[in-house]
Amino acid sequence: MKRIAIFLLFILFSAVVVSASPASVKIGNATITVGEHVNIPITIDADEEISCATIVVTYDGDIVRVASVSEGNFDQLVCNNTLGKIKIVAFQTGEKGLKKGIVANLYVEAKNEGYSPLNLEIETLKDNEGTEVPATALNGFISVSSPTASPTPSASPTSTSSPSDTDTTPTPSPSPTSPTTSPATTPALSPSPALTPAFSSTTPSPSPSPPSLSPSLESREIIIQIENMTIEEGEYAEVPILITGDGVKYANLTLFVPPIVEVEEVYAGDYENFSYNISNGRIEMVAYTNKYLKGTVKLAEIKMKAIGRANTAGELRLEVNEIRNETQITVRNGQILIKEGKKEELTLFILIAIMIMAIMIILLMMLWKKKSIKKGGR
Repeated sequence: MKRIAIFLLFILFSAVVVSASPASVKIGNATITVGEHVNIPITIDADEEISCATIVVTYDGDIVRVASVSEGNFDQLVCNNTLGKIKIVAFQTGEKGLKKGIVANLYVEAKNEGYSPLNLEIETLKDNEGTEVPATALNGFISVSSPTASPTPSASPTSTSSPSDTDTTPTPSPSPTSPTTSPATTPALSPSPALTPAFSSTTPSPSPSPPSLSPSLESREIIIQIENMTIEEGEYAEVPILITGDGVKYANLTLFVPPIVEVEEVYAGDYENFSYNISNGRIEMVAYTNKYLKGTVKLAEIKMKAIGRANTAGELRLEVNEIRNETQITVRNGQILIKEGKKEELTLFILIAIMIMAIMIILLMMLWKKKSIKKGGR
């Protein structure tokens, strides 16, 4: 009895260990314009106390630059900050570690327009005993756009003398035909009311029209959609996310997934740069390209597994965080349905096969028994 109890306790402990979720290290996302700065934290979330973390962050140094790295919630921080790559070591000096908190803060400067992934690599993550803790790295991104140029107000017309003005109004000069001699004290060129400067004339010359602003973009519609899908119980399916509309170079979307399916993998579509994060039933996706994409393009393809019961359905809901080069957005969400698989047909087939085999065995046994009786009678 004692052995059975120990065996049951061992099984229970193993189940608890297996069900423990791994720790996660996550870096935030940001969207800024050229010349701006933003603070991006690196956070940790674990079920046990973490006393030391060594993390490497890589990014596109042509797009952004990490100006500085500051401490988070750990007691000490050491880092090696080079363009495009940062190595961070954060640790506790006391006996207790941290389960949740900020590992470090990155102060990032936007250099040029574009998109840069923020990729994490966890070199080491140790608990208070110095034991390695398994962890998942959740990458981030930073998107940099050009500053929006505000229209320059046109200068109001001012009465400024120009060559054309002075040409149309002759400068008065002494008349050579006047024989009258005036006293020496009287200036020959004394001003008179007739010699009013041309720019103060009561009849203003036609002022140039103010420069017209650049014409607004022609209104166009961007359609973002995820297709409907039907999956059999326990089976897999790949669901595409499509964007219809010309010139969409940058897209930041979130897909909310119902609990009846499980996301297995996310594949990049037609965009050159693509990153994603999966957490708590949603997928955050960012895609960027320097190409001019036309028509309908694929942003991503989601591989899902049906884990719900048959005849259950859920909504695949898209949320647009940011889309560039657009004036109107239409979002078309999808539906996913789980249908019964072929298990019943297979079970029926197996049952019929077993019945046929049983009948054949019975017939063979009867035949063998009949032959045995005949031999015994002889």
